[in-house]
Amino acid sequence: MSVPTLLLPVGAALVPAGGLLPAGPAGDAPALLRAVAGAAPAVLAAGPQDGVPFADAALRLVLLTALAVVAGSGLVRVLAGAPGRAERVVAGVAALVAVSAAVAAVTRSGAGPTGWTLLLAATVAVPALLATSRPVFSVLPAAVVTALLVLQLAGTPGAGPRFALDAGYAVAGALAAGAAVHLVTTRTDDSARPARVRVLGVAAGAVGAVLAVVRLVVAGPFSLTDLHGTGFGRAALVTVVAPAAVAGLLLAETWLTRRAAGGSRSEAVRADEVRDRLRTPSALAAVTAVGAATLLAALPAPAPAAVPGQALVRAVDLGAGPLTLAVAPMRPGPNLVQLTGAGVSVTGPDATMPAGHAAEGAPAGYAVRAGDRDVPFTARSGAPGGWALVDLPEGTTSITLTAGGLARAVPVDVGTDRTAPAGATGADGPECLSAALGRIVAGGDPELGPCPSETLDPADARALRGTVRALASQQAPGLAIAGDVSPRSRAAADAVRAEAAAAGLPVRSAPGPDDALVVLSGWQHAATTVRDTARTALTTPTALGGTYLAPWLLTGGVLGQSPGTLLPLDFGPQEQVPQRYVRTLAAVAPGSAPSLSGLRAWAATTGDPYTDPSPALYGAAPVSVPMTTDTGDGGHHGAPNEAAWFPGGAVVRIGSALDPGGPAGPTP
Repeated sequence: MSVPTLLLPVGAALVPAGGLLPAGPAGDAPALLRAVAGAAPAVLAAGPQDGVPFADAALRLVLLTALAVVAGSGLVRVLAGAPGRAERVVAGVAALVAVSAAVAAVTRSGAGPTGWTLLLAATVAVPALLATSRPVFSVLPAAVVTALLVLQLAGTPGAGPRFALDAGYAVAGALAAGAAVHLVTTRTDDSARPARVRVLGVAAGAVGAVLAVVRLVVAGPFSLTDLHGTGFGRAALVTVVAPAAVAGLLLAETWLTRRAAGGSRSEAVRADEVRDRLRTPSALAAVTAVGAATLLAALPAPAPAAVPGQALVRAVDLGAGPLTLAVAPMRPGPNLVQLTGAGVSVTGPDATMPAGHAAEGAPAGYAVRAGDRDVPFTARSGAPGGWALVDLPEGTTSITLTAGGLARAVPVDVGTDRTAPAGATGADGPECLSAALGRIVAGGDPELGPCPSETLDPADARALRGTVRALASQQAPGLAIAGDVSPRSRAAADAVRAEAAAAGLPVRSAPGPDDALVVLSGWQHAATTVRDTARTALTTPTALGGTYLAPWLLTGGVLGQSPGTLLPLDFGPQEQVPQRYVRTLAAVAPGSAPSLSGLRAWAATTGDPYTDPSPALYGAAPVSVPMTTDTGDGGHHGAPNEAAWFPGGAVVRIGSALDPGGPAGPTP
């Protein structure tokens, strides 16, 4: 096993908001995504944190900072000559710290000693050779230590421009640290060697600052809100400021040295005193530069910049764990905001109040602030998490999530074009957002396209016709249709009526005792209809022929409203491809419910086929043994798995393939 593998993981994430640096509205879960999705598209950098212990991040910080000092102490020997006693002590202490941190890291990982032998040998060899009569030989092991530092800071070679930037920064950081340590431990300028070391330090600091600026442009943060509002952003700023400070301080020292050489004796003494005081902060700045670069690999990286018309998905940490915030359609005017995650519990009626008409003060729970108004998150029937409808005027650059006195700003960009998909913020908005999430988690276009409720998918039309034929073959006395005003629902109702007329099956305005109820509305209306029908059936026989849901109603918020429903589906929810979509969605946006619309968008992006030639009826019902979730320590608890198609329930095939026949009327 290689040294880079054994040492702390490159690109690991740090979860605790109160840890090394506040995480803020950002996150990344590359290891988890690679495990469940096989790849981590760049757009998935918006995902939540992947939880590496604080001790690991602290060990990495100590290890790599100490390695930079050791490497720099050896590399500067070409220009600095023999080190003084103080410099040898600093190099020796740094080597001891680096070796101790490496041993602790490998011990925590449970790996054997073979992989880190090279690291120990090279690190110890630098101070050992500094104490000999030929200290210049320490350049060789110092180069090895520098290579190890590069691998840890920059990751795998060949990763593109970012690797080159990080590798260059690691080398510049080591040289700046070596130059600054040499100068702070050398209190005289009796030779030209300190002057050459100063030039090296100025050059290394300037190069490091330039590389950090370029990396900031390439890798983010991509907004001022993330730059000053997240730990990653603040660490990125330090990677720019710290090496620039090294260059500036050493330039000031050069000016003072020249002034001392051309002035009086008293001026020279004062200049020497000031110059010596500048050397200590320059050394601290050099070490801080490497430490900040180390943190960039341990802190969750902010998501890509918000783009007008594209659904925004961000991880937000308010101190109680990662939450997922989604905003759509990202246009001026009404925008739908969803908040999901562990512990998100909202109450109240469906969020149908227009933006800007909410109460002036939000309750103590979660709320989103846009401008000078707080809009509380409330529940929407059929959809998980909390929902808020907020008005975002042109020029809005951020919204703020608040809870319990804490606040996190999330950058947004709504642009100027007010064109948005029909239904994006209405009753069918959650399903529309679910379809966008399906494309996003597959690495596709986050543009919010036409909402699924605007058209009837031919596959859904075939499934519904097959359902009506099955009811007719079972000699059902009749059926009733529960729909809404959406184009999809109206088209589906027309298809069901046409097929029922062809089969001689009466269609009633309300379900009788033995009739079947066919629900063709969107999530919100369907959840209410199914719930009310189940409650009515407890006292009055109603729809005993069964409650049949349209395929797009395969979502936990609807299925959980009844002790039993049936759906015509052309795929098995527990099959490999649908389950891969579910796992990927859970990794990127915890708390978001899987849906047929999301699965279709995901599969269209990935190109994975998942449908059967003919639909079949599936039954959905609660299960007596709860579907459990992993507690993180290998155990389980009894909470339903919120990432499932039916949390706390099961969806299983109950019959043979349906006969959809041909179109019984106009093609939907």
